[in-house]
Amino acid sequence: GYAGFGGSAWSDAGILVPWYIYTLYGDKEVLSENFAAMEKYMTWLSQQTGDGYKYNGAYTTYGDWLSYVSTDNRYVSVAYYAYDAQIMAKTCRALSASENDVYARKAARYEQLFENIKAEFRTRFITPTIRQTSQTAYLMALEYNLLADDDEVTNFVTRLTRSIRSNGYKLNTGFLGTAIINSTLSRFGQSDYAYDLLLQRNNPSWFYPIDQGATTMWERWNSYTKESGFGDPGMNSFNHYAYGAVGEWMYRYMLGIQYDEAQPGFSHIILQPQPDRRTTLPAGQELITYARGHHESYYGDIRSSWTLTGQDELVYECTVPANTTATLYLPVAASSYDSATGVRYVGKTQHNGVECAHYELTSGTFSFELQGSKVVVK
Repeated sequence: GYAGFGGSAWSDAGILVPWYIYTLYGDKEVLSENFAAMEKYMTWLSQQTGDGYKYNGAYTTYGDWLSYVSTDNRYVSVAYYAYDAQIMAKTCRALSASENDVYARKAARYEQLFENIKAEFRTRFITPTIRQTSQTAYLMALEYNLLADDDEVTNFVTRLTRSIRSNGYKLNTGFLGTAIINSTLSRFGQSDYAYDLLLQRNNPSWFYPIDQGATTMWERWNSYTKESGFGDPGMNSFNHYAYGAVGEWMYRYMLGIQYDEAQPGFSHIILQPQPDRRTTLPAGQELITYARGHHESYYGDIRSSWTLTGQDELVYECTVPANTTATLYLPVAASSYDSATGVRYVGKTQHNGVECAHYELTSGTFSFELQGSKVVVK
């Protein structure tokens, strides 16, 4: 397929955008209005075969655009096809009104399609030998749920973090890999590496263009450098969203404000802050000691902030709007945990690969202080 028509990862926006609008705002109308077009695209994807393979998805001439280390374009296409199938199954479940209506039956078919694509993906790219070894390849297999079991996940996480470390704590991903690298790291318990990447100053990194004078997000990390001036003006946008996707990680994991797919639109909120707890810092970096921010939802302002005041001292504060509830996964290991009005301590749990204290919150403003071996709620 031509990159401007049916190009994998770009054209998949027709599947992904309606779903993410629904999760953020809770309005099923965006799903029902776009469902016919979404299905039409999935039908088109099912017809894209070649090279003796099934479940190819759409080919893309862009691939992991502007990556420093390339990833096979067909690998990208099959991974996105699998991701599309998962989103279509979730969309059908959201639209389903009963266990056996037309949407429920379609959901089952898309769930089976995902399993078929996953099996093809594994045969073609993973077993018996891992054939793609870029950071983006590891990321897509992890983020799009294409691995077989916990051992395989551990293997890919290890390979990914080793690649970052051996590259001087730098990413080498393009548009597609960069969009998910920090979120995937945090999802699998590797937020230390996400902070390493966030605060890296060498090329490629988010701070590198800032150090060259950038006040906007660029298409290339080095669209302009103090040493060499401007790059090729034919493909050198100075106002380009792609690398700005790191902002999603800053909200979802750094601050920890996350929607709940089962109760979309922030009617129920997941709070999962992951403070900068690095014990070893790459050269030239410092620990981030606080973060604060908010998201203006339909229900009101969701606020989240944390401050590190010492090795075993953390203050976390949050505001849960009226008519909503929240689940808080606070990444602390203590021997005693308070409850309070509007705050119910549930127990210890693993969340995003990190030991956390699990709390259920009603609406209100709350403060949690880790004081040595105790969490105090105010």
